[in-house]
Amino acid sequence: MARPPLPIGAWGRISRKEISPGVWRALARFRDFDGVTRQLEKTVPGRSGAAAERALIIEMQDRANSVGADITRETRLSAVVPLWWAEQEDKSLAANTRTRYESVMDRHILPGVGNLRIREATVPALDRFLRAIKENTGATTAKHAKTILSGVLGLAVRHGALDSNPLRDVATVKVSAPDVRALTVDEARALRAGLALWQQQAPAKHGRERSSDLLDVVDLMLATGCRIGEALGIRWTDVDLKATPATVTINGTVVYVKGDGMIWQAHPKSEGSRQTYALPAFARDMLFRRSTETILNAYDVVFPSTSGSLRYPSSYRKQWRDARAALGFDWVTPHTFRKSVGTILANEHGVGAAMAQLGHSSESVTSKHYVQRNLNAPDHAAVLEQFGSAAGE
Repeated sequence: MARPPLPIGAWGRISRKEISPGVWRALARFRDFDGVTRQLEKTVPGRSGAAAERALIIEMQDRANSVGADITRETRLSAVVPLWWAEQEDKSLAANTRTRYESVMDRHILPGVGNLRIREATVPALDRFLRAIKENTGATTAKHAKTILSGVLGLAVRHGALDSNPLRDVATVKVSAPDVRALTVDEARALRAGLALWQQQAPAKHGRERSSDLLDVVDLMLATGCRIGEALGIRWTDVDLKATPATVTINGTVVYVKGDGMIWQAHPKSEGSRQTYALPAFARDMLFRRSTETILNAYDVVFPSTSGSLRYPSSYRKQWRDARAALGFDWVTPHTFRKSVGTILANEHGVGAAMAQLGHSSESVTSKHYVQRNLNAPDHAAVLEQFGSAAGE
């Protein structure tokens, strides 16, 4: 068997000696990660001199591929994941992102590949793992898992335990985007009128009164294009009804944090969403009415719960499902209003205007996910008529 190459840092040759019957020792000089040259040795009882030499080479490889011996090629992924996650504590991850990542780590990554050693985290192994998640759980979860594993193995690369990140060569996890469906102007008007009537006439369900301000929240989303959590997180200090036109500023959002319940997060989902919107008259009038009717609450939010606490988006969605079923708009979700704003602005003023309103980083994101495709081609019939005209006409 050929002798394996010496690791970077080894000096001279490896010497080996039988120090007692059947016990071999291998020695070599090695320049360690701190720049100090040390003599390393490995003793293997009951084996050959070649076995002692191979054991010494493996030890030198681990020392060459580690920083402070924290992470080596033999370290299991289950030990690296917490180290990577600790680094994320210094980053301003949104609460929902943090919760989502923790769930993917606990439910999929640790039980799925946590026992793999870093050297075993190969492209085929990771590709099979992510493909299984996509098939069993969904593409979105698989994409999150790939993002986390890329960070974990990137940490291993920085520690010298890997030469390159295998996630770079793993197949792309494609998340298919459904066709965008937005409300037309006529549909929005019909929905608003029906919702106003439903709120007044709908009987109590299971002994509870129906929410009387579903339309108010809808109007704010239609007036700005903000997300449901951002709408429920708007405070009266974010509203300026004296300005011309009246404005509202998205400064934060409400999110659920395990162990803490619903909290007000001091930033919206993306930094681009932190902006001030000029309000159309219907939203201005709604906010003016609420300013005279709403009971003061400790959070100063415009749309508190009936008990004066922060309102759960999940509770609003549950109430909304009752309303939309009664009105014949089963396909409409709170996010549909954001898509409707993007579509009407793109049709009237171009995708750039929709992108700016929704706070996106690029027009491609807006056109792909928030603008309903127009299936009618432009009317160029008069131009194309030339093909059917007789010569000279």
